[in-house]
Amino acid sequence: MNQLSPLTDLRSKMERITGISRRAAVAGVPIGVAEIDALLPGRSLARGGFHELLGDQGAITSFLAALLGHQKTIQHVLWITPSADLYPGGFAQLGLSHRRMTIAWTRQTDNRLWAAEEALKDMPGGAVVAEVEQADLTETRRLQLAAETCGSIGFLVRRDRQPSAALTRWRIEPARSLDIRPCWRLTLERVRGAEAGGTWVLEFDNASLSFNLVAEVADRSLEAAE
Repeated sequence: MNQLSPLTDLRSKMERITGISRRAAVAGVPIGVAEIDALLPGRSLARGGFHELLGDQGAITSFLAALLGHQKTIQHVLWITPSADLYPGGFAQLGLSHRRMTIAWTRQTDNRLWAAEEALKDMPGGAVVAEVEQADLTETRRLQLAAETCGSIGFLVRRDRQPSAALTRWRIEPARSLDIRPCWRLTLERVRGAEAGGTWVLEFDNASLSFNLVAEVADRSLEAAE
């Protein structure tokens, strides 16, 4: 199991990760729901760049774990976080095994951005997730250029709304489910080179490790109560 790692140990871990990743395919990352993928260039979240997520932190974390967990083309995930409380065991329930993860943590935003940039330069078959409080246009351009270097893919979890070089921007919020399955409300706010727009409610099927597009469950719950 990959334990939580300070940045001083990240370089050696990256050498091991990238040695594996260079043999992986470099396909994009589809959501797996036709109605959503159809709005994305290449019908997937493109590699050679990074994608932004805003909204509820817990919902973003679980959604990303489910998204990356069921992707067969992603061999390893580097998750860069400001806290040491991520629980890989919980990710496994969403399909993302701890054997495919390395978690690096540092409190300094600059260090997280640096780690993400360095990883994006050499992880063509993996994925990089970085949680930051804020990032300006120059910093996001550096991330984009790093991803373009080897066709890698990154996900920037951020709290601010500054201009960005990201390929897409999403808002992720929790949604009410009629059973115990994880459920999220996704809004596609921006797509570079295409018209953005659309909000969907997705549930995750743990058995098939896939997303299902569902009706507005909150409205259905209200109707059932009347």
